[in-house]
Amino acid sequence: MNSNDQNARAEQQEIDASAKWPVLVFFGSALLWLLLGGALQLAANIQLHTPGFLSGCEWFTHGRLAPAAQNALIYGWGMNAAFAFGLWLMARLSATTLRHGGWLFVAAKFWNLGITLGIGGILAGYSTSFELLEMPRYVTLLLLVAYAIIGVWVVTTFSIRNTENVYASQWYLFGAAFWFPWLYTIAQVMLFKAPVRGVLQPIVNAWYVHGLFGLWFVPVALAAIYYFLPKLLGKPISNYYLAPLAFWWLVASTALAGGSRLIGAPVPVWIPSLGIVANMMLVLPLVIIGLNFLGTLSGRFGAVGGSLTLRFIVLSIAGFLLSSVLGLALSMRSFAAIMQFTLLVGLRDWLAFYACFSTAMFGAAYFFLPRLTGKEWRSTALVKAHFGATALGVVLLTVGLAVAGSQQGHLLNDPAVPFGDITKALAGWHTFNSVVLGVLLVGHVAFLINFIWIACPINSQGTAVAQITNPPVLSLAAKEGHA
Repeated sequence: MNSNDQNARAEQQEIDASAKWPVLVFFGSALLWLLLGGALQLAANIQLHTPGFLSGCEWFTHGRLAPAAQNALIYGWGMNAAFAFGLWLMARLSATTLRHGGWLFVAAKFWNLGITLGIGGILAGYSTSFELLEMPRYVTLLLLVAYAIIGVWVVTTFSIRNTENVYASQWYLFGAAFWFPWLYTIAQVMLFKAPVRGVLQPIVNAWYVHGLFGLWFVPVALAAIYYFLPKLLGKPISNYYLAPLAFWWLVASTALAGGSRLIGAPVPVWIPSLGIVANMMLVLPLVIIGLNFLGTLSGRFGAVGGSLTLRFIVLSIAGFLLSSVLGLALSMRSFAAIMQFTLLVGLRDWLAFYACFSTAMFGAAYFFLPRLTGKEWRSTALVKAHFGATALGVVLLTVGLAVAGSQQGHLLNDPAVPFGDITKALAGWHTFNSVVLGVLLVGHVAFLINFIWIACPINSQGTAVAQITNPPVLSLAAKEGHA
């Protein structure tokens, strides 16, 4: 190793040391919420085929359990994991240390306190009627203050960067950092603080939900993919010069596409029409991003088997493409007329959140956690169990929700079929999905146990996972697609 490589490695170690504890706190909190949210989600799904399950306690009725699970996963797991990854990657790509990290501990406490109060409020019966905004209003200010502190650190880290280069991963991270407070604040004001009337409420809610997945979770996942593909494959991003066009086109189209969720709803017809047109406009950035990712993977698929991070990243790419294609299909009036009120709608959002975003965060964690802690993963068996459960769960749940949703849509549109018969017909699929959710939960437990071992301050000896801890060493320009 020459002196330049030694200096670069020393700089990276200094950056990782500055980010270590804030990142560990956020990611540890995320995993706890992932476990709790997964358990609540499993319980809520069991109630779909076994209605008497937990029926003796009003706190755990399906109308409370389902939104509590969704909010725990979205705001607890999803946001905390994005904070952890975003802070680490922004510091790495900015070639600067994370300054005054103590404030990030304060932000983590406020954020997770807000989520705890919000989930408790939902289970206690104080939820609202708006999707992904069910948490009581008293947690809003707490969450916004916590997010503001975190956002300031992202912006500050970027502004004091020690490099002139700005990479695709930073575009998506920086954009997501601004898009979430914009979405959340406007939704809170227009639905609660100064509520709009009538049909404007579902319009605002649909715009928020679509934006949360498309302008927050998906961009964070794309940031991870743009970073790890060239870094671990040892080659620049294919057709990288097209990436800026894909970024801006994706942002503009996604911001206007929420109306497609209201096809057939009692709203002005131009609103879903605008959403349909915006969704169709997404074809161009999807093609470009596909060329970037699949072109980079071309000829190097053999390397995927040797890197756990890459295997998760490939899963994430597949989840992104599938969710995008399903989103396009559901924005077509003829298809939506049959499938709009089925499990396929939930599958679209689940693919974006779990199959795309969550798998990207798993892959990123297997890369940055050993570097932050200076320790190897202790149990390769738990690593294999987590990846196996995740890959199997993604495939099976995608198939289960797709087939069940298709069957449900055709039965709902057959006037000769009583609704009770539709419920009976889906009971087997709900049971199947409960089993798959249990498999995913087992994988999450395995990951949490391994995380506790690697994050514990006490030194421990673990088994090396060479494909995770020893990726190819590239120049910073090559990592993000620049020659």
